Amino acid sequence: MTKIEFMKLMRFPEEWLGMGMYTDELFSLQLSGYTPGDEEGAEHDRNGAFHWWLRQQPTKEQLRSILRLASLDPDPALGNDVRTYVRVAKEFDEELAAYDKELFGS
Repeated sequence: MTKIEFMKLMRFPEEWLGMGMYTDELFSLQLSGYTPGDEEGAEHDRNGAFHWWLRQQPTKEQLRSILRLASLDPDPALGNDVRTYVRVAKEFDEELAAYDKELFGS
């Protein structure tokens, strides 16, 4: 399965690729754990991708991308959950707080 096929199956917004956030390393990791039928719980794979990035101690720009991708996630509850982790990241600052509010409105 290609990266794009997997992303579509797991309902990743295409912006993950455009922003360079769905890396080959992340794809390989997720594909290695995939079993047919996992797409029924695709939000778990997307959540895993967010948390993979958060464990990398992301830069401020990567946090900005994570916030943007969280706002685009097809599961609003997942997007809101990711925000709570971004807010406690080392590089989170007032500028990102304003961006978060702009994207999510609260």
